[in-house]
Amino acid sequence: MNPGTTVILDRDGTLLDFYEMFHRFVLDLHRDEQVSPPPREVVLGYAYWKAITSGDLHIGGVRVLDRVDDVAHRYMAHGTLFEGAVPAITSLFAAGVRLALVSSWVGTAPTVELLDRNGVGHCFGQVVTRDDLPGRGEGAPDADVKITLARQALVHIGHPPGDRLFVVGDTAADVALGRDLGASVVGVRTGNGHMLPETPPEGPDTMLPSVARLVDVVLGTGGRP
Repeated sequence: MNPGTTVILDRDGTLLDFYEMFHRFVLDLHRDEQVSPPPREVVLGYAYWKAITSGDLHIGGVRVLDRVDDVAHRYMAHGTLFEGAVPAITSLFAAGVRLALVSSWVGTAPTVELLDRNGVGHCFGQVVTRDDLPGRGEGAPDADVKITLARQALVHIGHPPGDRLFVVGDTAADVALGRDLGASVVGVRTGNGHMLPETPPEGPDTMLPSVARLVDVVLGTGGRP
């Protein structure tokens, strides 16, 4: 078996279906501030998320951006891995593929707990988030955080130059990371993947419906990396 392959996986929208945990967070904020919440489809819409990240959205007296890290730190128990993620991770690990999870958001410890609950924590040589940067990378763009963390992860898990490298994600930051690392970029349509361009270089090299099909791309028909 040739173990010369590494896969860097994004978390939110790629492995993690975060919609329920995010919705619960928003509902709890409305309850605490004694404000009626908008419909679920509004809360889970991209415009709502952009209003949060821009700092414009307030619920009662709370600026939501000031609390949004609670989603990853306190609500991970309500998150689930996308269907097919566990067998895909297990198959890649069994084939000798090195795996790392890199997120530009926070929540390293809850992420490790989530992976362990799903029986795949041991498959990852490194799990890193913005929590692992000094000062949590205050003010640094997602793409820059991902590149810094991914380079650290590659060193930690022993990825040598010349080995095959894949970056898997659902956002433009994931595509930018793959291009920076000279990796093959795999996009998924889960999460925000529906907004990714269809073709390189702005889009991924390969687009999949979900991470469940990742084994086909990484291992190919021969079943070896």
